[in-house]
Amino acid sequence: MISSSDRYTRTAVLLHWVIAALLLVEVAQGWWMQEIPKQPPGLRADQFNLHKSFGLVLLALVLVRLGWRLLHPPPPMPGVARWQLRLAKTNHTLLYLAMIVLPLSGYLGSVFSGYPIKWFGVTLPSWGSANPEMKDLMSTVHWMVSWLLVASTALHIAGAFKHELAGERVLARMGWRRASRSSQATRLAAPPSA
Repeated sequence: MISSSDRYTRTAVLLHWVIAALLLVEVAQGWWMQEIPKQPPGLRADQFNLHKSFGLVLLALVLVRLGWRLLHPPPPMPGVARWQLRLAKTNHTLLYLAMIVLPLSGYLGSVFSGYPIKWFGVTLPSWGSANPEMKDLMSTVHWMVSWLLVASTALHIAGAFKHELAGERVLARMGWRRASRSSQATRLAAPPSA
C-alpha cells in the first residue's frame, strides 16, 4: 500500500497524464502530417494549424507543470539505488527540456516561415518575417528534439516498468488515489455522522 506521502499531488498527476496523452497525439500527428500532399492545400494547412495550436497548449501546460514541480518537490523514492535516481533526474531534465524546446522551435519555425500562425482559428500577431535559413534551422531542431523526446519518454516508461516489476510500486505514485477495499468497507459499515 502506497501512503499519501509517497504519492505525487493530484495536480501533478492530472498534469502528468494530460501532458502525456497530448504529447502522444502531437508526436504521432507531427510525423503523420508530413506525409500529407501539399496539393490541395486545405487538409495539410488545417493539420499544421491544429498541431501548432495544441503545441502552444502543451507549452503552457508544461510550464505550469514545471512550476508546480518546483513548488511541490516529488516524493522520495526510498530503496532505489543512487545511480538510478541520478539517471531518473537526468532523464526528467531531458524530458522537460524537450517539452519546452519542441513547441518553441515549432513556433519559431512558423514565425520565420512567413505564414500566419493560427491558434484554434485565431490568427496570432506576427512579429517576424520570412527567413528561410532560420525556418530551416528551427525545423531541424524541431525534428531532432522530437526524436530526443521519444527516446527519453521510452526510457522514462521503461524505468517505471522496471521499478514496478521489482515490486517498488512506482506506478501507484503517479496514479489516481483510490480508497482500499478495507477502508471502503469500514466507511460503509460506520454509522453516519451527525
